[in-house]
This record gives sequence, structure tokens and C-alpha cells, in this order.
Amino acid sequence: MVAMRMSMGQRIVELLKQEGVRAVFSQGDITTRDVLMHAERAGMLTVGPRHEACAVFAAMGFYAVTGRPQAAFGAMGPGVANLLPAVVAASREYIPVLVFGARRHQGAAHAIRRGQWLSAPMESLFAQICKFAVVVRHPAEIDDAVQEGFRRAVSGTPGPVYIEYDSAMHIQEWDYPALVSPSRYRAGPQHASETAMRSAMELFGRSASPVVLAGEAVQHRRCQSLLVSLAEKLGCPVLTTFAGSGVIAAGHPQALRFQSEAGQQAIAQSDLVLAVGTCFPENTNYGRLQAFAANQAQRKVIVLDTDLAAVGVNRPVDLAVVGDLELTLRQLIEALPVRAVHPRLPEWKNLQTRELAAAVAAIPDRGTLHPSRMMLEARQAVPDDSTIVLDGGLTIFYQHAFFEKRGADFVYGAHYSHLGCGLPQAVGVQLAQGRERPVCLITGDGALGFHFMELETAVRHRLPLVVLVNDDRALGAEVAAHMNHIGHTIEVRFSEVRYDQMMIAMGGHGELVDRAQDVQPAIRRAFASGKTALVQVRTDPQASYLEPHPFATARASWINADVEDRYGR
Repeated sequence: MVAMRMSMGQRIVELLKQEGVRAVFSQGDITTRDVLMHAERAGMLTVGPRHEACAVFAAMGFYAVTGRPQAAFGAMGPGVANLLPAVVAASREYIPVLVFGARRHQGAAHAIRRGQWLSAPMESLFAQICKFAVVVRHPAEIDDAVQEGFRRAVSGTPGPVYIEYDSAMHIQEWDYPALVSPSRYRAGPQHASETAMRSAMELFGRSASPVVLAGEAVQHRRCQSLLVSLAEKLGCPVLTTFAGSGVIAAGHPQALRFQSEAGQQAIAQSDLVLAVGTCFPENTNYGRLQAFAANQAQRKVIVLDTDLAAVGVNRPVDLAVVGDLELTLRQLIEALPVRAVHPRLPEWKNLQTRELAAAVAAIPDRGTLHPSRMMLEARQAVPDDSTIVLDGGLTIFYQHAFFEKRGADFVYGAHYSHLGCGLPQAVGVQLAQGRERPVCLITGDGALGFHFMELETAVRHRLPLVVLVNDDRALGAEVAAHMNHIGHTIEVRFSEVRYDQMMIAMGGHGELVDRAQDVQPAIRRAFASGKTALVQVRTDPQASYLEPHPFATARASWINADVEDRYGR
């Protein structure tokens, strides 16, 4: 076998590219310069965020709409440390990212010293969070490290991995063998067993009132159309988790909102739940509390999952169908007969329509723009085919209640809810989808402030990303808590800031509006501009505490329910 002499940086790029990695997210640091050079030569996207954590967040956004893991790099010392909080988010959201960190020479890294420059022990910290963490001590080890990284990142429940190397090692040359294709060093997608399929058919055959609960993995694995096909064969209600928002359009005749009275009724009377791409997270009451507690003894539960170790953690199940999500959905669609539409679905859809109409009618009008009204207006102007990225605290609840889910891609870290990740994720989404498909970030002003300068990253890459800011000049949830507990706020309100002018100063399109009738025209102009655009919507600063936010009752039902169920009140 003829050896090929190349730098370790070039080898890393070759290993990433054959795995389908399209983007390298890294500041142009000296410790990644060789990787960036070869990535550029290979035609990959090279994206330099303004903060290293945003490299991981952008990679997460890229994965969310492609199902393909991407790579993020951090410079030695503080650069790697800045990756850490975002890697925690990737871990808790089950998103695979290949994270590379540079460090000082191993002689310095292992020395017992004080006052070292740009040096801190990081591998042990990443090892506590990631599915796999390794230090590469010689260029000859990089193939094993990257291959094992992909093997771990995408197997079972996906998650991030960490690969560390000495800062100068990436420019060192070595004689490398021919690449081994991914299909030869890790297992590909697997079908579910025929035994599991037969058992599933038996359970569906005995079920009179099934429901489907879909989660974020349906989107990540690009299975939205398969989910809809399965649901239409079953003729049953389909509900989604928060993280699974949008995988079925709200207007579909079988779609019910989990947090609605109609959705809760459908769950309570069901005799079978099919969980697709979800772990029954806390915000669905772990699949066993609240509405699930009704009829529990008679209800069967089938889960479609990729990970044996994830089955039955949050609630007992009757059947685990373990395999690649796309393949198992296809198996079910092929095997299941067409069923009649559930007789109560029209009734539940009508109930849900009345619920929404009542909620709209109850939106207060104090002479200032309520954030709920902002979402209603925005929905009429944001193109239906847009990918929506979400960030914020109460902003998330306002949009979930009043921004109808018409598209298939809603990107939101609903498990860990890491504030501030939305803007860099939106950058990753727009890079993944190109300029043709619109991308809209809906965010609160508090969340936007974490990584505001990533708007410059978007401008630099000429991304037509549109940002809608719910600007109530505060951290809304914290305002409510302070007002209720203290009677006034302490350091949770902001000054009035012209984010729109900051956007213009960066070379983008910016507008400020504070009236309902101005929201739609401003959003349409933002999308038409073809630039990175920001529409700053000044909303009622009292809304967060003068009335409960949408789904406040639902949130209260999950936040303490598990502890109370186990230990009592």
C-alpha cells in the first residue's frame, strides 16, 4: 500500500469530507490554519464565528436541517474553554458535533507549573460531557481518533465528541495510508427486527384509539414526510413535543397541539401511544403523568428509537422498535393497513380551533403591542416555507401559542433551552440550506444579546437571514418572578437599545416597529432586502407579569410533577 505524505490538518479535512462534513466552524486561529487552508481548497465552507461557542451552535443548526454532523474547532486555552458551554447544549439536545481542541505541547500540558500562558486542562472536562474524548499525541493517531469520533457521535443516541491535539501538530506531515470508507469502519443504518415489527402489528391490530407523539429526531433524520404518511395510514391524532414542533403542519386534519385541551383529551382516551423520535421529555410529562395517567393500565406504548439504552428510561414501554428511524418508519408504513380516521378527530380539531380563537380574543390591549399579537402578525408575513429558529424565554411560549406551525423545520433546543444559541444556530441553518430557502430567527432581546455579533458573521457570509426580536427591554420570565416575589425588579431590565441601527451599521437591513399594523410590512421588506435583516419589535414590557404567559399552566404541570410523583408534595 502506497503511503501518502500530508499534514495532519489535510488528513483531518479528508477524514471529515468523506463523512459528508460540509462546513468547518472555526475562528481563523493559528492553531487551525492548516485545517482551514485544506478545507478551503477542498471546497468546504469555512466559517469563522465571533465566539467559539457559536462554532458549536452553528454546527448544531447545520445538523438540525440536514442530519449530517459538522465540525467545530477551538484555539488552545480560552478558545477551547469557550467551546465547553455549547458542547453541554449539544449533549443535552442529542446533537452530534465533531469538536476539535488545540492545546499547548504535551510537554507543557503535563508539566507541573503555575502561570502557564494559554493553558488549562480541558480533556477531562469534555470527557464528562461528550460521548467520547481523546488526546491525539502523534499525527499517526488522527485516523483512529476521527473514526472513533464519528462511530460514537452518530451511534445510539447522537451526541458530541471531543478530539484534542497539540497546537503545532496539525502542520506536521506524516505518511498516511489510503482512506478507509465510513461503511467499513462503522455500522450503517439498521432495520428493526422482524420480531419487533410483528409485535407492533399485533399491538396496532388490538388498538381502537392510537395516538402518535413525534419528537425532534423526526426532523433531524429528515423523516417528516414519512411521519405524515404513517399518521395518515393510522388515521389517528398526531401530537408533537416542543422540540418536534413543525414536523407535521398545524393545519393537517390529524395534528393536535400537545398543550391544548383537545390534545390532552386525545392522550387520555388513547389505548396505544406510538412515540417516534422522542424520549418522552419532561415537557410531555415524561409520558406517564397528567393526561397520560388516565387510562394508564389499558394503554400500550411503542417507541421507535435508535438506542437500546434510551428505551424505558422516562416511562415503561411495551415494545421497543430499535433501528434507524427512516428505515423503521418505512417498515411500519409498508406493513400497516389503512385505518379509518379516528371518529373524534373532527371534534378535537374544532375544540382546538375554538381554544385558539378564545386565546386570541383574550390578548390584552394596553395601547402597546403585546408579544402575542406580534406573533400573530409575524405569521402572516414570514414565508410559509421558511425554516424557523427559536430562542428566548417567554418569547418561545408566545410563538408556540400564536405562530402557526406551517413548515416542517422549527429549530429549537427544547430540552436544555440554552439562551443565546438561536442566532448562531440560524447562521448554521442558513449556511446548510443556502440562500434560496428563507430562514427566520424569532428571539427575545435578552437571548439576542448573548451573541449579537454573530450578525456580523451572517453579513460577512452574505446570508439573507431575517431576525425578529421581541423587544420588551427585559428578561421576561425573570421580570415576572421578581415582581411576584420582590415587588420590583433587580437587574433584569435593559436600556432601550436600537438593535435595528446596529444591524444597519454592520451592513444589513434594520427596522424598528412598535405598532401591530407595521409589523407585517416591515417583515416583508426584511425578506425582500436579500440581506441579513433585523426587525426590532417593541412590545409591551408589562406583558410578562400582568397576565400568565401562554402555557403557564402546562409548564407548571411538568416543572415539579416528576418530583412530586416520586416523593410527594
